[in-house]
Amino acid sequence: MLTSLRQNLVAYFRVNLALYFFIILLFVVGVVFGALAVKTLGEEQKAELITYLQVFFQGLNKGQATGVDTGLVVKQAVFNNIKTVVIIWLLGITVIGVPVILFIVFTRGFVVGFTVGFLVDEYLLRGVAFAIAAVIPHNFLVLPAVIISAVSGVSFSLLIIKKRFRHHRVNLTQEFMSYTGLSFIMLLIIITGGMVEGYITPVFMKLATKLFTKV
Repeated sequence: MLTSLRQNLVAYFRVNLALYFFIILLFVVGVVFGALAVKTLGEEQKAELITYLQVFFQGLNKGQATGVDTGLVVKQAVFNNIKTVVIIWLLGITVIGVPVILFIVFTRGFVVGFTVGFLVDEYLLRGVAFAIAAVIPHNFLVLPAVIISAVSGVSFSLLIIKKRFRHHRVNLTQEFMSYTGLSFIMLLIIITGGMVEGYITPVFMKLATKLFTKV
């Protein structure tokens, strides 16, 4: 059983290796563009963001956890993550949704790049510490799940295209079940990531703010 599962996983990643390379590259490009976008901010926009962050940091230092209900944060994070996987799954079976899947991946990268880039640009090493605490914990689960979902969606769309126009011999029903099953697994992972974002990430963020006395 385990041997068969391992062989199927190896075969899956081997077949989709080029897609994984492309999707990861697209995400990295998004990160780079997000980091570069920081340099395009006007002084007024920067000032507003800095003011918000100062209030945010002060709230964490005082143990106020930004004044937002933790349960609400968890629900929102989990809902957003579920929505992302479901949307990607739906786009994967429509074929024409492939560009939107790619846009979702790029946008995820852009947000991460902008967040980290702004913190590092304004706070240097302190920004690096806080960026690691704020970005890595939940994204350790969320980003791989989004990337795997995106690759699966694009891959399934390509199978549909091959079936329609090249008379490719493939059992779409079986492939659909496999695609849906993998998406469900990614859904569970990304829900866990949402819970980490709501309960664990704030703890690391609070610890990071204690590394410096003044922001």
